[in-house]
Amino acid sequence: MKGYLRYLPLLMLPLLLLGCSAVDTLKERQLGKELDNTLKRYNATIRWGNPVNAYGFLKPEIAVDTPIPSGMENIRITEYLVVHPPTFVDKTTATQAVTISYIFEDRQVRHSLLDTQIWKRDNEESTSWYRVNPIPEYK
Repeated sequence: MKGYLRYLPLLMLPLLLLGCSAVDTLKERQLGKELDNTLKRYNATIRWGNPVNAYGFLKPEIAVDTPIPSGMENIRITEYLVVHPPTFVDKTTATQAVTISYIFEDRQVRHSLLDTQIWKRDNEESTSWYRVNPIPEYK
């Protein structure tokens, strides 16, 4: 019996590694949910709210130096379609691509643009996601 006890740490190692893997998977799943919730709020803000409110999703340091273009009250979003779902670049960065269709209220001409979004969080413990690249211009 004593001979088998010396192998116990070796037998326990795979179980410990599996346990760590499960914790990492849970963290990644939670991280994905947090990003997904942010992207859903952003989508709803753009699609059903006022496009000006998208600037509230910018990282605060970037938002301070980003002027809101004039004429945004003349824009109505008609479609917000995810063409490339969120993809993690690393543990603190994700990307997503969407097409946004819109009209200028005074002209009633439909336009579309591709919005490649880059989302970051400050560090691996942070739960807040911010957009770090410019909001597209509606021209």
